[in-house]
Amino acid sequence: MEYGQERERLMLAGRRLLEAGLVARTWGNLSVRVGQTQFLITPSGMDYERLRPEDMALVSLEDLKSEGPHRPSSEKAMHAEIYRLRPEAGFLIHTHQTAASCLGLSGQALAAPGSAILGPRVPCARYALPSTKALARNVREAAASEPRCPAVLLRSHGALLMGPDEEAAFAAAAELERVCAARLPQPGPDGPADFGSSERLGARFRLVRDGVETIHEVADERLQYPASLHAEIYRAYPVRCLLAERGGAAVRASRSGALVRPYLDDLAQIAGAELRSAEPARAARALRGRAAVYLTGLGALCAGESRDEAEAVREILRKDALARLCAERTPGCRPVPPADAAVQRLFYVKKYAARRNAEGAGC
Repeated sequence: MEYGQERERLMLAGRRLLEAGLVARTWGNLSVRVGQTQFLITPSGMDYERLRPEDMALVSLEDLKSEGPHRPSSEKAMHAEIYRLRPEAGFLIHTHQTAASCLGLSGQALAAPGSAILGPRVPCARYALPSTKALARNVREAAASEPRCPAVLLRSHGALLMGPDEEAAFAAAAELERVCAARLPQPGPDGPADFGSSERLGARFRLVRDGVETIHEVADERLQYPASLHAEIYRAYPVRCLLAERGGAAVRASRSGALVRPYLDDLAQIAGAELRSAEPARAARALRGRAAVYLTGLGALCAGESRDEAEAVREILRKDALARLCAERTPGCRPVPPADAAVQRLFYVKKYAARRNAEGAGC
């Protein structure tokens, strides 16, 4: 297998990316330069824990044509632009790390005084839809403005880190998160009441609230709140897990109005182009077409067809709620443009459905 050592390195780095908390599920991507005219990159939409060395795509720097059993990451153009711009770059990581995602909302360069790794300033790329040539150009422009910085913030979309090798790129990611985390606002107290998390068990569901586990019938319409809320959602939608998010940032977001627009691309994709905030009695209806709903003054309820999926939604919603706090105190921060959010949500739903059908056909 050509470039076997580099393929193995990318596979292990993908798992390291997950373990470090720099991405959720299949978000983000990694690449390694091989020779002067090509690079290997992780494939599109595949779980890092399931990657094999042979899954990596070999991409031409000249025309972006690829070789391999899977489509390369949709951000291949962004990686190619950096490899062309910086001959010293040998390894790239596109992350969705929390603090950097939040601090990038302003669209302004980030001062990093005293950071030996980042230098005095971290540039921020102008917003564009993910996976587009426009975003790739914006990232190149930002990187060119600070030629010694190994990081670029992507407005509403995370960060891109680079280095001569894997260790340098991961060190840049860690340093960027350290610098950004020191500037995050405090989210405030958790929600006042636990409205429970649950998992469906056929015709029943298990509800855990305040550490106490109870079992209920999905069809029982005489249940009291909060069991009644969970049962109503299970009757209405094909979800198998509901997880409460009661962190202070989510509580603040739940009070921001009936319509809650995402500030980060990944929440728009995985949860909805616009989320709703509603009283518990109306929450099931407000969840329609979405993977999360805010409960006014209480936090949010995150849904998934599996526990892993619901946990990913909750993790990303937490990050978006924290980004909202940053936006409230920083002039110029805006949610993802509604049209862009809608396009991303539609693409994600179609892509997820296609992957699920393909996996089912292969069983």
